[in-house]
Amino acid sequence: MTQSASPQEYHPRTENKLFLVYNSVLIGEITRKKNNKYALRYYDSVTGETWFTALSIGLPKGAVRHDSDHIRWWLAALLPDRPPLLMRWRKEFGVTDLEPFELLKWVGEDIAGAFQLVRDERLDTVLKETQSLTPLSHAEIASRLAQAKADIPIKTSNGRGRFSLPGAQAKVALNRTAGEWFDPEGRTPSTHILKPAVPGYIDQDLCEFMTMTAAQLMGLVAAESAIRQFEEERAFVSKRYDRIYDSEAWIRVHQEDICQAMGRDPYFKYESQGGPGAAGVARLLRDHCSDPETDCQRFTQALIFNWLICGGDAHSRNYSLLLVRDEVRLAPLYDLNGQLAFGRPSEVDLAMSINGKFEAVSVTTRDWLAFADRLFVDAEWLAEELARQISVLPDVIATTATLPAVSESSSSMPGRYVDAVAEWCISRADV
Repeated sequence: MTQSASPQEYHPRTENKLFLVYNSVLIGEITRKKNNKYALRYYDSVTGETWFTALSIGLPKGAVRHDSDHIRWWLAALLPDRPPLLMRWRKEFGVTDLEPFELLKWVGEDIAGAFQLVRDERLDTVLKETQSLTPLSHAEIASRLAQAKADIPIKTSNGRGRFSLPGAQAKVALNRTAGEWFDPEGRTPSTHILKPAVPGYIDQDLCEFMTMTAAQLMGLVAAESAIRQFEEERAFVSKRYDRIYDSEAWIRVHQEDICQAMGRDPYFKYESQGGPGAAGVARLLRDHCSDPETDCQRFTQALIFNWLICGGDAHSRNYSLLLVRDEVRLAPLYDLNGQLAFGRPSEVDLAMSINGKFEAVSVTTRDWLAFADRLFVDAEWLAEELARQISVLPDVIATTATLPAVSESSSSMPGRYVDAVAEWCISRADV
């Protein structure tokens, strides 16, 4: 293996392979073949081991051959949904090929889940180096947040520890250890995701923090979050649930979103586009999760919660699975945003229909109960959960507005959000 090289020096002999590293162990490779066909191979030395999971529930360890399209779409889902950023990445790395595989050679070392995608000349460094962290000042983090908003490729401290995070919102991935912020490299993972507010939605970051906190207070399993100020830049900060600290080192935990699990094109993430709907997701949970009854209930709780906050962006890529060895569970919720803070319920279409209905205002209790069988939950339990969330959510959202990060912001959004949720929940109790 050679050391790190520039795009111009990249050796053609190995340019069709990405090596799969799972928590510092080389476990396999993905090969790009002619006509954009892909092959996945787990090495014989590890296929019988129980300490690592497969790349996807649809790409199992024991299979002789894996579906090429599933591999391709799984890779595509690792990249951001930000065309200007992707275009600038291609320019920076000298990549003219539009296949996601080619960009992941340069940004695949820190991605969602437990795997690192490593090109040949970086493999020795990633496998052999000790965990590496470069301290970052608040000013440096503020600069990165500004770059992310402008779709400017972020220059890391070492020039090599680049990351790729899916989604349409600007993001920065950093490591937080012992209360300090760091730039991770090689085998060392990021542990937190920092997001500035979505342009055009004033104080959207505060809304996301309120919504994520409300989900936790309601008893839903959701990622931990906070609001942090870095010089002139404020950010919503989410603690990564696919990272854990074990003794003296950070460990990656595997996960994949629903489109990845199903082997679907990540571009079609909304049900109205032909993407997965709620019934299909529930069926996936029933067929693959280690505790399907609990996870189908958790998914149904999330659907109700998104209806009550008018979360129109709760598409299939905003739900994920956690994969640990042979255990599969619904991952904690993330990217919860209430559109009631910025518009009326009549303007919201749900990302997943309920009993065939997408318009939030058209969904009734009768629709939910008629849909219970397709969600694989008991109708009586569903009725009780609907009543519970409708009655409790207004007070919970009001509580989140009193949190210091929100109350000290001098923003009009929290009050508007609290009033809108209360009014909407009252109207839902009567349908």
